[in-house]
Amino acid sequence: MPLDWCPFATKRPIVSDNFSVGRDGQKVRAVVLHIAAGPLSAVFPTFNNPARKASAHFCIGKDGTIEQYVSVNDTAYANGLAWKDGQWYNPAGKVVQPTWQDLVPKVNPNLYTISIEHEGYPADKWTEAMYDANNRLLLWLAEQFDLTYVPRRTLIGHYEIDPVDKANCPGPNVEYARMALEVTVWRAARKFKWMPINDRAALYQFAQANNLGYPQTDEFEFVYDGKTYVGQVFNLGIVYARKGDWGNIKWVNK
Repeated sequence: MPLDWCPFATKRPIVSDNFSVGRDGQKVRAVVLHIAAGPLSAVFPTFNNPARKASAHFCIGKDGTIEQYVSVNDTAYANGLAWKDGQWYNPAGKVVQPTWQDLVPKVNPNLYTISIEHEGYPADKWTEAMYDANNRLLLWLAEQFDLTYVPRRTLIGHYEIDPVDKANCPGPNVEYARMALEVTVWRAARKFKWMPINDRAALYQFAQANNLGYPQTDEFEFVYDGKTYVGQVFNLGIVYARKGDWGNIKWVNK
């Protein structure tokens, strides 16, 4: 069974009125990203107010802080829809036509999703600290629930569930494909150990030019979006590129 609480998040449990214990037999299928439309400091008081009936599992601050409010094995209320008379309704009672193709018919998506709020407003560009924290959390969730992230399928925005009242949540600047790829890099990298140094390799030379330290694994291949990539873990980051595209090498923090 997945761990209830992320070990590197700040645990801030909210009142029981604002979430439901368990998932009514449903399995987590996707992670839904949100924007808080305000500062991190306002999120816990909002979710801890029994009059609001609102919650998410996590919120990430602009500085990379991660707060957790609800166990991942329980149901938060951020992604709710109701099925009635052959139609989906959002929490305000408006008819909606979700674009997320993996909705379970007639089942409230709160029961099979994880919700992550993010500090700021829809027009904001996320900080690098937010992306790093978000990726660390996504990696942990992937390992807990055996998720592979695919934009618009297993990693979605709230607007894909409620395109009426949440059409701009989490906002137009969120880089879903970047996150999915970087978490895929991390997961692939965890499978590999030490290796001999090839100081003529493009990834090695890139790492040395960017002061990323010495290699901790051999080069490894992984597939994302039908394309083959080559990655390698160094002391201070994971370097990767499309196979053969050695002029476009990138790296992510470990």
